[in-house]
Amino acid sequence: MLDLKNISLQFDAKLDAIKSYDAERSELAQEYRKELERIRVIDLSLNGKLQPYSGAKLLEPGKLIHPFHFNWQNRHEALEWVDSVLSGVAVGAVDGSQIYSDKNYEIPLAVIQTSRIFNRHTSDCNYSQETEAAIITPDEFERASVYSFGSEYIDARRFAAECDSIVRLMKQHEKLYVLLDGALILSHINMLNRNIRSIYTDAVGGLLEASEKTENPVIGFIDTTMPRDITLMMHYLLGLKKSKLSDTHLFSNLLWGERTASFLCDRDDRRGEDSRSVLDYYGKLRDGVAFFYMRVSNALPARVEFPAWALEKGLVDKLADIIRAECVIRGNYPDILIRAHDAALIRMNEHALFYGMLDNFCKTHGIKINKSAKHFHKIMNSK
Repeated sequence: MLDLKNISLQFDAKLDAIKSYDAERSELAQEYRKELERIRVIDLSLNGKLQPYSGAKLLEPGKLIHPFHFNWQNRHEALEWVDSVLSGVAVGAVDGSQIYSDKNYEIPLAVIQTSRIFNRHTSDCNYSQETEAAIITPDEFERASVYSFGSEYIDARRFAAECDSIVRLMKQHEKLYVLLDGALILSHINMLNRNIRSIYTDAVGGLLEASEKTENPVIGFIDTTMPRDITLMMHYLLGLKKSKLSDTHLFSNLLWGERTASFLCDRDDRRGEDSRSVLDYYGKLRDGVAFFYMRVSNALPARVEFPAWALEKGLVDKLADIIRAECVIRGNYPDILIRAHDAALIRMNEHALFYGMLDNFCKTHGIKINKSAKHFHKIMNSK
């Protein structure tokens, strides 16, 4: 049980440190926003001042902040606008869930489940939902040379399954916009071993290639994120000192529906100058992922990542409107992503059902499975 009394005392003791961090962040945000005035109209020739690994490059000429001109008076007006945006438009979404292998059981087995949603927004209810589950067996852990009871390999396999599911949607439908609940720029994989990292890079590479081939944009929606791509670009472009200010705090003054211009990602997540950034593992697609920030809730702006070719095809305003419309339906988060999440989610009681099925399977087939004493006590104490 969490020692709440001790935690309360710790909060009081560390109040100054927490307040100091918040004050410093606020001051930096004001300073950087003031400097943003120097690029409030995007001039692509400024990219000549940027060196490799500058965080971001200017991509979309015009205004830095793209306003959202609608000011609905009521929910009915908002939904009428949603209909005008989504009517006849094909939108898909994919999400996944997992059961990690449990050390309390002797045999390492894991489950990954993905769900994909398709909605063409037509009067004939052209809507579908498909869910798929797969078991990861001990031989698969062994072939990958990974720790059987860790989460990293299973997370990678889940991401690969999500990407595969999106690719299949793209091959089935034309003029499709597909939302992925998460990033296309996978900085976290830089700290993983090569075997696991290659699962991610192969998956995201195949996804981006399929997106370009079918001309169906894949859209990575990241609700909570703290990258410093644009603030690093400002360091090089405007001569500002480097800071730990995140892009989302830089644009926290956006109004609902407003978005930034699109930028090309050139993230510097190297672990030392002699190492590689995650984008270096993307090969020919290294300079192919763009992004913008947009406020669609009362929280910090969301980050939207997409293939850079979508800007060349004139699709960015459309995908921005699709995200706005999806967020109006449910409020604060794209409705179709919530649907995909709910369909894919493996709930805690279902974890217990899975291990009950495993017990019965092993008994039926004469497979001896040893369980830890700690697990036995957990079960007894839960009764």
